[in-house]
Amino acid sequence: MNKRIRIKLGAAATALLLLAGCRTTNEKYAVEGNRIRLEDSIKINVPLSQLYDWMLELDKNFVPWHPNHEYFIKVTGGLEPGNQIRFKELVMGESYDIEGTILEHWKNDNEFFMLFETFSGMGKITFNGKTTPNGCTFTHIEEFGKPAGFFRSMYNWWVFEVFGKKKANWELILTDMKEDNINLKQILETGIYPER
Repeated sequence: MNKRIRIKLGAAATALLLLAGCRTTNEKYAVEGNRIRLEDSIKINVPLSQLYDWMLELDKNFVPWHPNHEYFIKVTGGLEPGNQIRFKELVMGESYDIEGTILEHWKNDNEFFMLFETFSGMGKITFNGKTTPNGCTFTHIEEFGKPAGFFRSMYNWWVFEVFGKKKANWELILTDMKEDNINLKQILETGIYPER
């Protein structure tokens, strides 16, 4: 089933659409198949190489990036595919302690791409940078849920609406992503880090 519906969603409506395997969007986030997709992009007036070099040092840069960030560890030593990372942040009283594996990481002259998946397979995070005439753009995407299938839909509903309802606050997560992007622009363009 591949329906496209544009409406404002409440948590109950989102859960029903996840169960039905629909695709929908609103101003805040998209439901595609059985997955929730959050995305935010920002233009940064620095060369792509400067953004990429900063991202390669997330073990050093993650905590100063945002006051909510607590730590970032390259568990197996790097950011190449197959390596494991762990990070933690506290958002509005909710602790997110995340572990997983780098699935994809590449760079060319005009773009870089990093894809991380949690050990549970319930979350994916993408960092994508692209060259622009005045610098670069940075896009941060977070996806949640198991891919298509009726039983996976039920599993997603059970996880997001029953066990993890408080942590599956899409608006809160998207707001945090937007703050991260604003902070990143400020850090790279001015060298000024947010106060902790």
